[in-house]
Amino acid sequence: MRIKQQARRLGIGLVGCGWIAVAVAMAVAASPAADRPRPEDDWTFRPTVIIRNGNAQGSGSVIASVEGETLILTAAHVVEDQGPLKVELHRYNLGLEHDQAGANWPRSVPAEVVAADESADVAVLRIKGLRPLPYVARLSVQGAEPPRGTVVTSLGIDKGAHLSSWPTRIAQIDRFEIEGTGAERFFLITTRSPEHGRSGGGLFLANGDLVGVCVGRGNFMKGRNSGIFASSSSIRHLLRAHDLDARLVPARASSPTSTTSHRRPAITTTEARPTR
Repeated sequence: MRIKQQARRLGIGLVGCGWIAVAVAMAVAASPAADRPRPEDDWTFRPTVIIRNGNAQGSGSVIASVEGETLILTAAHVVEDQGPLKVELHRYNLGLEHDQAGANWPRSVPAEVVAADESADVAVLRIKGLRPLPYVARLSVQGAEPPRGTVVTSLGIDKGAHLSSWPTRIAQIDRFEIEGTGAERFFLITTRSPEHGRSGGGLFLANGDLVGVCVGRGNFMKGRNSGIFASSSSIRHLLRAHDLDARLVPARASSPTSTTSHRRPAITTTEARPTR
């Protein structure tokens, strides 16, 4: 994938990866008290799921769940081509990480793509036939892109090893076109660069609101890699276009922020591929 801005080409390194062995990190520390899930995990860790696409994998966030229908937000490149789509549910998705009885885990359920925007690299999956999942991410409201310097938290799979979170900051909000898509979209540029395997994972504010989806990384700031996340405005655009926004959990409103645009040199693109 390549993107262009002001007649110059950029590259995005997509951060999907191959098969993984998931070791869930629910804010784990040495003491039993610290090992308990925190209230904010209900909006961040618990709605995060693993998406299998043939031999490739990515992350996603549950954004709606009612009787018989669950919606998962992810990156478009995570769910393209490859093979049959499945969403992998773990005990932590249902709050059962301390309950070792019952069915075998993780559980893998079929999913289908119901919406996708290649220009923003975002997609929505649907799972049919499940009872409502108890933990759903709360999408930030329209026009509420976090301002520069905002501390945010990224959720996803680092190097195909474990579900984890790490903090970063919003460096800027930029607008560019993914080459060949014919449309510009806003992206959040973060100071920390994601590792392979984090594609599709959510970007969250301190209050738990979801404000972005991991797309990849690129050389955006003085010769060093930055994180690239699809913005909440791009996510909302996709949901409205497919009449899916009414199903979402509402979030609190905040002030809209301004965006900036900068010229940048070309960089090398790294596509996401399954581990062989």
